[in-house]
Amino acid sequence: MTSIWLASQQVSPQLVRRYKMTGWLESLGRGAWIRVGTKLTMEGAIYALQQQLLLKVYPAARTAMELQGRAHYLSVGENPVLQLSVESGQKLPAWFMDQPFAKNLRIFNNSVLFSPVYVGLNEWQNRELSIKVSSPERAMLEYCYLLPKYADFEEAWQLMEGLTTLRPKILQSTLQSCKSVKAKRLFLALACAVGHSWYAQLDIEMFDLGTGKRSVLIDGHLHPKFKITVPKSWLGS
Repeated sequence: MTSIWLASQQVSPQLVRRYKMTGWLESLGRGAWIRVGTKLTMEGAIYALQQQLLLKVYPAARTAMELQGRAHYLSVGENPVLQLSVESGQKLPAWFMDQPFAKNLRIFNNSVLFSPVYVGLNEWQNRELSIKVSSPERAMLEYCYLLPKYADFEEAWQLMEGLTTLRPKILQSTLQSCKSVKAKRLFLALACAVGHSWYAQLDIEMFDLGTGKRSVLIDGHLHPKFKITVPKSWLGS
């Protein structure tokens, strides 16, 4: 819980100090507290950022797909990357950055990628809380945005293969709201190659795909339709 939220609940700084002295609260860092004996989870921290500090920060890309069970079959390694999208001008507090789950933190600007920034979000919940996360439709597009420097082409294929039930209407609006030509071209090239049934329901003429050729992969192959370099396997048969 944050100091701002505690103040909104009429809990004074003096009372917070008393709670600390009596062993009920402990500090997570400046501006944040937790009940003694409980462990801060990533989801709980995101809840505090969204609901108490009113930050537009969302689990994104692979992190969002993992939360929604769309990447559980892929190895995450010893130190998984926490991928978050944050609105331009907003800064994550130090107490969040110091948590173990934020050890390998990847932040990208959702204001650069989407307009409006809240397009394509889902509600994720467990028995204790509910947070906003990127939907699988948006998360896969974000993953393509991170290619090739911060994401992997082979893993992108594996993730896309598992997305058999994407919602065409949600995907259509998310793609139309995406401002990254690279992300859209890579997403569509990959979707075309994998060949899920929802791909045929997209109105590709409605997407701003820019002009000219784009090169994002050394020794890649130019996709004949979307004019961006991709692995040979993405070209289909």
